[in-house]
Amino acid sequence: MMSSKTRTINVAFGLWAAFGTFPTLVLANDAGLYDAPIPADKSLVRFLNVKLKSGVNLDFSGQKFEVDAAVLSNYRMIGNGSYKVSDGSTSAEANLEPGKYYTIAVGADAAGQNGIVVIADKGVENPSKSALSFYNFSMNPADLSLRLNGDTKVLFKDLSPAAMATKELPVIDIGLEVSEGGSKIAEVEKISLTAKGRQNVVVIDTANGPAGFVAATGIER
Repeated sequence: MMSSKTRTINVAFGLWAAFGTFPTLVLANDAGLYDAPIPADKSLVRFLNVKLKSGVNLDFSGQKFEVDAAVLSNYRMIGNGSYKVSDGSTSAEANLEPGKYYTIAVGADAAGQNGIVVIADKGVENPSKSALSFYNFSMNPADLSLRLNGDTKVLFKDLSPAAMATKELPVIDIGLEVSEGGSKIAEVEKISLTAKGRQNVVVIDTANGPAGFVAATGIER
């Protein structure tokens, strides 16, 4: 019988060996994350509040949504279709497809973006695995590294401003480190990646410089 220590070593070895070899992920229904199928006429949308500003409201072609001051909200269901998304001063077009996931950043001003950025999120093909998504809404490229058993490995390198990247990963407890321009701006000693506990790292600019935040993926029922 394989010991717990042996299993941990094998998982760690497989994780490091897999760096740089992940296939391109396709958008998929996260059957392992949600207990019920997403209705055929619905999409899932969440909000990334780049400025952590309170009192932000979005208009989806007449439908009103309040954006919390938290850096990343839970997903909520919305009907499929094409929308003009506006915060009252800027707007963007969003074409929401059945059963897909979207993150809408509000207050973006990096890399020529002005106001609203619509991102098509990537799902997980294997429901027994987890996922880590990285959103950079600072003014400069950013890195995200994993730390395990004293070793550090870059998972995302030089992610451009106003961009997102996702990796499908084994279920594991791991440390995270976020850096920008060679300087560490955030770190987490341990975070759990599970099939139903997927995680997101968001980098934004604050009055005190760039900052990194970790938020679990959730959905409003």
